[in-house]
Amino acid sequence: MAFIGTFPSSPGFNAVNFKMNTQTKITKAASGRTIRATNSTTIWSGTLAFPVMDLSEFRPIQGFMAQTQGPLNEFDIVIPGVSESQAKDITTGASIADIIDGRVFVEGAHTAGDTTIAITTFPDSASTQLGDQVLLKAGDVVRFANHTKVYMVTTDINTDSGGLATLNIQPGLVEALADEEAVTTNNVPFRMMMSGDVQEFNYRTDNLIAYEIDIEETI
Repeated sequence: MAFIGTFPSSPGFNAVNFKMNTQTKITKAASGRTIRATNSTTIWSGTLAFPVMDLSEFRPIQGFMAQTQGPLNEFDIVIPGVSESQAKDITTGASIADIIDGRVFVEGAHTAGDTTIAITTFPDSASTQLGDQVLLKAGDVVRFANHTKVYMVTTDINTDSGGLATLNIQPGLVEALADEEAVTTNNVPFRMMMSGDVQEFNYRTDNLIAYEIDIEETI
């Protein structure tokens, strides 16, 4: 098993079927009462479809797929719509993604299982801060620098005048976080593997190719 890099960004996808997979154990008593619990984390998966491509567009993708060797090797992939933050500047309405890029950090240490994470845009090592801002929107995703799991933001996140905020996520952390751990908040890459051993390349007689991939998160 190896990490082989980032999935090609061109020509991009024209359809995304994004899935949230959570295993829930349900026990039903004779009284009709149900007990529900989970001891596993949420895993993201999906089917991503390309527009019809010509040979010059498709061959680099086919070459990358050869490197995956089915589910054996893993890669990062930015998923259109899903990976992109929807937060807007509160004064201009413009996307906040470029403004906060590289400026969001964990505030203090957090343990595995935590779903409430203190974050800051003014870490101890920085000289500027970003305060009173809509930092992230519910449904956005984030990834922390020390591990590859991607988490979904469950509520809108606003920083205060000191650049501090509380980040609510699901699922809970699969690994502990250290103080000032960097947080990726836009164009978040998912660490994925192929879902099956067989990949079909649909070559047409007009030299165009129709192709889609089935992927699932690996942590």
